[in-house]
Amino acid sequence: MKTDNLESTAKGFRASDIGPLPAAKKNRSHIGDDLQPVGDYASINPLQWVIEDLEFLQYSEKNKGETSGDNDCCWNERRIHFLSGKAQVGVSAFLLVVPFLWALFLVLGGGGYLPFLLMTSTKEPNALIMAAAWIFMGGWTLACFFYIIPRTTPWVVGLFAFLLRPFDKLLARLLDRTLESGKSEFNRETGDVTFALGGGKTLTAPFVEFDAYVERVVQHGGIFYRLQFVHRYTGKRFSQTSLTRIEPTREEVLALWDMLQRYMDVDQPLPDIPRLEPYRHKDPVTAEHDRKTGRDPRYWRDLDVEAWKKNEGADLARRQAEFPWDQRRCRLTPQLGKIDMAVYRQKQGREAAVAAG
Repeated sequence: MKTDNLESTAKGFRASDIGPLPAAKKNRSHIGDDLQPVGDYASINPLQWVIEDLEFLQYSEKNKGETSGDNDCCWNERRIHFLSGKAQVGVSAFLLVVPFLWALFLVLGGGGYLPFLLMTSTKEPNALIMAAAWIFMGGWTLACFFYIIPRTTPWVVGLFAFLLRPFDKLLARLLDRTLESGKSEFNRETGDVTFALGGGKTLTAPFVEFDAYVERVVQHGGIFYRLQFVHRYTGKRFSQTSLTRIEPTREEVLALWDMLQRYMDVDQPLPDIPRLEPYRHKDPVTAEHDRKTGRDPRYWRDLDVEAWKKNEGADLARRQAEFPWDQRRCRLTPQLGKIDMAVYRQKQGREAAVAAG
């Protein structure tokens, strides 16, 4: 895979030590998008991420044994792996196609087909019979969506997986190729961010070279929100990722950005979220923080999920909604324009060479 590596310094990101940066090539203000500050933390995690993480972590423990943190998973103390670009869209579509086709078959192939059958089988269908057919279709559709589809879809997906078993190796190769083409990461150790560009290419640059925006996404039913990254010096935008999903509230996206910043800041302990718990002892700053605070190393894994949702979860939702997000101050913006691009790249090259040596 070809990488456009924009000279990593391999020393990690520190909000307290953001050096001089070249001026942005274009105006950083985008109509409809909110530019986010860097380095002023709320220490608030995204609620829905925490809930999904918590349920998945406890399910994994129950069904696969102890989660030791020794495997190279998508999130650990060194990096966050995620998909971006067409790979993310393709994998998402593949995961949804079987349930979608099954739902379509049930609705249209069941009661949904009855009115059409009556209209085509007789020249002048009885009005009373047609009305009854439409009522039946409505009832059938409701039954499908609220009862039949939820109960039968897991069985259909399981059967589909069984039928594909003879093609496991071929599908695995295709999936690996797709995942590799979209592989992206936030690297806590180096302070770099990598985004897949498609066609086997990636863009790798220091975290401080990316601007984060809360993007408004207009869909049926209202306005939703998504985190978007823009590389300040190439203008490349990234929002179609497995990390930057569409959320119903702006505060959830703001909390996600806050969490990602704290993850990248090597002066900060790892964000206290379920999926990172098995790796906290491997990060020196986090391990020292947990020792001083007396944090239970199995807090998330042994937690009563429903009790947490009613108490700590409700408190997290309240803090997320009430926090004065618009009062945060940016530590990065004052550094823009304090160094020429050529000098900046040359300085980066020297620091990278020292780190490599």
